[in-house]
Amino acid sequence: MSKIIKLYMVKTSDFFTKWTYMVVISTFLLILLGGYVKAIGAGLSCPDWPLCYGKIFPFFDGVDYPYSPWMIFVEWFHRLWAMVVGFMYLYTVVQSYNYRTDIPILFKLGSIGIFLFLIQVILGGLTVTSGLQEYVVVFHLGNGVLIIMLEMTIAFIATINSNLILQ
Repeated sequence: MSKIIKLYMVKTSDFFTKWTYMVVISTFLLILLGGYVKAIGAGLSCPDWPLCYGKIFPFFDGVDYPYSPWMIFVEWFHRLWAMVVGFMYLYTVVQSYNYRTDIPILFKLGSIGIFLFLIQVILGGLTVTSGLQEYVVVFHLGNGVLIIMLEMTIAFIATINSNLILQ
């Protein structure tokens, strides 16, 4: 049996295992939302980063912006949801630290994910500041796919090493 797909004597908690699936689903929704942002042409509806028109909530001030309020909201919400998912993932890594000696691959993969997460934040900012340069947009999506694949691997390893698989 490979080093990654390995059953350990210590079991992951049911909470941790279920949490990893919540992170995967949340990340999938984030990727879909990013696709929707691109599809409706809202990628530059918040032309600066990390704020939007220099504000945290630009759609409550009554100013007439060059994009529709819906487009601004969708791009803004994509950024907000990315932050929520980022914190969810960081919590996963913190929890995987509990298994660093008993199921070391969980913490190792989680730590790799932090690097990918930091790259994703940078690529998200560059997507806006570069004016949606195609190569930046493609790398942003590609890195997002790598992140969700990593999260799915963590969820799989947590599942095969949990009591949930026996239920």
